[in-house]
Amino acid sequence: MNRKQEMQGAKQSLKKSEDVELGNDLLLNLPITTGTFAWTPTAIILYIFLHCVSLMMPLVMVLTFFTDALHGNFFHWRIYFIVIDILAWWGTYILTSLVLGKLVLILLKLIHAPKEGLFDIKGDNRDYQFYCLRVTVKKFIFWIWNNFCFPWVANMAYKTCDMRADFKSTMFDGWTDVEFIEFGNNMMIGQGAVVLSSMIIGDKLLIKKTIIGDHVVLGGNCVIAPGTVIGKGSTVGIWAVTQINQVLEPDWIYIGRPARKFMPAKKMVEESKKKFVRRIVDTGERIPFDVNKYKRR
Repeated sequence: MNRKQEMQGAKQSLKKSEDVELGNDLLLNLPITTGTFAWTPTAIILYIFLHCVSLMMPLVMVLTFFTDALHGNFFHWRIYFIVIDILAWWGTYILTSLVLGKLVLILLKLIHAPKEGLFDIKGDNRDYQFYCLRVTVKKFIFWIWNNFCFPWVANMAYKTCDMRADFKSTMFDGWTDVEFIEFGNNMMIGQGAVVLSSMIIGDKLLIKKTIIGDHVVLGGNCVIAPGTVIGKGSTVGIWAVTQINQVLEPDWIYIGRPARKFMPAKKMVEESKKKFVRRIVDTGERIPFDVNKYKRR
């Protein structure tokens, strides 16, 4: 039986059972699909409500500013500080969105606790329903905070929304799910990289926690599947794709689809320190030269 037949058999067996529990062997045979959520009527109402309430405080400040400015001279002192006022309105809006979103998340978790597993994609499934509501709230927060002028604020939003992250990590160039992901310290997500903790399988939603270790580098456009555990100091190459529940050992470089070991990170560093030579075409003489590759300055 080839791999294609194994994948088809895995998907067929998944459809036959409504309460199937996925084991590691079956998960390894499943292809990577999209992870998404539904804009249910409740989610849409909640999203509009969060925006309206978040805009109320800066709107009051704006109306107060113009009322005060119109009653004074054209060169009223508030006019000189209009840039500061705009920053204050903007800052009030994003801070209110974070505080309000966090309160709603706490309320949703008290009503129905988040959990990993395989859930039916149906409106009457409480696990899926509350997953969509939580994602709606977190998308509301992240879409606002990602447009702030400082990149580290996205890390702050992650921390506030119960996703472990430090302020040294570079995370704004890629795309990640908004829950059940644990980011290590001083890690980097390359441009276009995707980190998933959820995935659609047939008519079900799979949620598995993804763990990224310290000092990990995720290359551009790579895909990290749900349940992946990446050890400290590892590198996932450009366009590489991990499997569900795959464990990547520490201090290794992984490439390919699916991701596989390529070279120890330490060996790559040693290779970079080797002397390079160039050959003179006329004489055939080889002359060493330094390309300053991977060297600290």
